[in-house]
Amino acid sequence: MKTSPYRKGYQVEHFCRELLREKYNALVIRSSRSLGPADIIAIMPDKKEIWLIQVKQAEAPSDHQKLAEMLRDLKALEGDYKVKPKAFMKVRGRYQFIDI
Repeated sequence: MKTSPYRKGYQVEHFCRELLREKYNALVIRSSRSLGPADIIAIMPDKKEIWLIQVKQAEAPSDHQKLAEMLRDLKALEGDYKVKPKAFMKVRGRYQFIDI
C-alpha cells in the first residue's frame, strides 16, 4: 500500500518534534493540517527562543535565497516579540482574556 503525502508529512513532523524535545528540551506545539505559515511551534525556555517551523519532506534548495522566497510568509514573522501569558475564561458570565 502506498503511503499518502499526508502520512509522509506527518512522519517527518513526528521526527522533527522528537528531535526538538530531545536535543533542545523544547515544548512543542503541532498545528494539525496547518494552513498557516508554521507546522510546528517550538518553545525553548532555556534559550528564551521560539521557533516557527515549516516542515517539508523535500530536499532543501541549495540557494538559501530561494528557500527564503518559498517560505516568505514564515520569514515575515521573524523579529522580537513580547510574550504575555493569558487565560481565556468567563468573568461574570462573559469570556475575556485575563493576564496571569
